[in-house]
Formats: sequence, C-alpha cells, structure tokens
Amino acid sequence: MKLPNVKTIDDLETIKVLADERRLALLRMLAKSKTVKELSTALDLPQSQLYYHVNLLEKHGLIQVVDTRVISGIIEKHYRTTAHQFRIRNPMLMGSSITNAETTAIFSSVLDETKEEMQEAFRKAPPRTTDEPPLHPFISRKSVRLTHDQLVQFHAKLDALIKECDIRWEENVDTEAEEYSLLVAFFQADSGDKEIDDGS
Repeated sequence: MKLPNVKTIDDLETIKVLADERRLALLRMLAKSKTVKELSTALDLPQSQLYYHVNLLEKHGLIQVVDTRVISGIIEKHYRTTAHQFRIRNPMLMGSSITNAETTAIFSSVLDETKEEMQEAFRKAPPRTTDEPPLHPFISRKSVRLTHDQLVQFHAKLDALIKECDIRWEENVDTEAEEYSLLVAFFQADSGDKEIDDGS
C-alpha cells in the first residue's frame, strides 16, 4: 500500500488527539507496521493502557489496519500511519479553541523527536574533513531584524523550501535516494532589553 507523503491535519478534534505525548510517541512508532503487543513491549506498558490511544488514532484517520492475522484463535491487527508525514495546522491560529498545554505538547514532541534524531545523526556521522556543502548533520540558530515587507518575503522563501521537500520526496520516493530531515522554527523573539555579562 502506497502511503501519501503528507497529510494535513486542520480539524480541531484531531489536533487535540495529537496533543498528547503518548499518542505522538505511538504515531512515530507506527511509521512501520506494528501490533499493539509490539508497541506494548517497546514502551514497557500493558496493552490495556494502549488500546484507548490506538483506537483514537484510528478513529481520527491517523493510523489504519494494514494486516489482520489470527494467532491461536486471537485476532491480531497490524497498524500503520496513514501518511509518511503529518502537517499540523499552526495551533497558534486557533486561538482559545486549543489550550496552551495542548499547543505546548505538540511543539515539545516535535522538538524532542528532532533532538533524539539529531543526536543519533551526530553519533553516526563520519569525521568532517571539509566545510564545503553538502554538510550534514548541521544545526544553526540565527537572529535577524526584518521590516514587515522583508518578513513577508522571508516567510515566503521558508514556505517554498518546505514545499520543495514535499516535491523532492514525491519525485524520489521509489528511488535509492537517501532520506534527510529538515526542521524549521520561526518566531518573533523577545525584544526586551537583555543584560550582557562582559566579564568585568
């Protein structure tokens, strides 16, 4: 079964389902087909604690049954995500419909997952012998001052880069091209005056 690359989540109830760290963890694990028993073993949790979350993910179209087997008279379902990636509508656009705690849970999960993947990428990376691109893994944090017009243009460039990732995925999905990850976080920084310790 060929999965779509990206599925956009823009309804409030599904976003609220995702605003739970355990369900987000299950969603990451179900990028490959697994049973509830396998999830239970990996998380060291009783299956009874997972069925509720798995059923919610299935109900809201985030995972699906991809195989069913009968083992010793027991029906065993294999679940998998319904897309390779999920794009969540910015919770900040939903106002009071979604709580700060739910918004924080979504953002925290993305950052935690990225941190784990970056640590693994740095661990596996061979010694760097050049500063010429392409360089990976790498991480960079910048601050920039922008006028309103520059902000609009800058945001459009970021949006185009994100969309290019989706295009390249579709182009290369059935090739031997290697997979890379990109995280984009863009926000207005606290513009309050900051004290700088000059060491004196």
